Amino acid sequence: MNQYDFDKLLEKYLSGACTEEEEELIREWSENMLKHSEVRMSQSEKVKTEKQIWARIQQTLFPPRFVIRPHHWTMTALAASLIIGIYALFFYHKTNTYTNAIAENLSFNSGVIEVKNTSAKAQKITLEDGSEIILKAESSISYPEHFNDKNRSVYLKGEAFFKVKRNPSKPFIVHTRDLVTEVLGTSFTIKSYDNAKAIEVQVVTGRVSVYENSDKIGTHKNGVILTPNQKIIFDKETKKLIPSLVENPVIVENPEKVLDFTFDETPLNQVLDRLKEGYQIEFVVENQDLNKCVFTADLNDIPLHSQLDLICKSVNATYEQRGTVIFINGTGCQ
Repeated sequence: MNQYDFDKLLEKYLSGACTEEEEELIREWSENMLKHSEVRMSQSEKVKTEKQIWARIQQTLFPPRFVIRPHHWTMTALAASLIIGIYALFFYHKTNTYTNAIAENLSFNSGVIEVKNTSAKAQKITLEDGSEIILKAESSISYPEHFNDKNRSVYLKGEAFFKVKRNPSKPFIVHTRDLVTEVLGTSFTIKSYDNAKAIEVQVVTGRVSVYENSDKIGTHKNGVILTPNQKIIFDKETKKLIPSLVENPVIVENPEKVLDFTFDETPLNQVLDRLKEGYQIEFVVENQDLNKCVFTADLNDIPLHSQLDLICKSVNATYEQRGTVIFINGTGCQ
């Protein structure tokens, strides 16, 4: 059930149109949220939260002519339980910066585990599926005690490195306040601090789908696909996703093949093909005359930018990064 479907279900419930099965689903959800939430609210907080909730329900679910007054409803005890459950969920969202997707992805029948790393060192967490999370300092992660049958969703505040156990039938989804990162099995880092102006996702291995966490309905999402040594920066204010390369690209390990970066009178295009294979980065030669140049050197155990400096100096060229691609241009060898 996604957020839109859940809102429609809530609309049906408040209008008395739910089936018995749908009412049972809502009851389980509200009771589960109360059971596993550590929310403690004063009376004044309850009153304030109640007003906010009813304003949101009125604006989101009902047309202007249909008004529900919170102190004049005719509801059963079940409805009262639902509203209390919404109190807990709403306040939990506000204080812990969970996204609205919590109703969609946390199993109704599972407890919620929250880990807060208040130490100065990173903390390792191993999930039930074998996936590993390295939670950085001043960060927190929340996840269900048992994943549901459709996906493996977790909720991050701060920074963490993920090494996800591959499972094609159950994608691994990381929710932050503004972005959703979805993978099948890979390793990547997410930085998403509340006081930062941007969110950053960096990929180490595999492919990662990153898209904006939005309530918009439709097939078009503001998102990108990232591959190794790529990253995106999401500007929270402009809502723009800016793809780029990581600061220090590394060789993508391939257990079936060890690449050698020793070259002897090797044409430039073959040198760049070897780098592309190793780093999984795209290189574009703007002046095709450069491909006539040959290169001789041992580039093993040298960072990528140092490798490019040596190559370009040898063939009388320069390079620049544009997005996730490195462009090489120059007059060529004499």
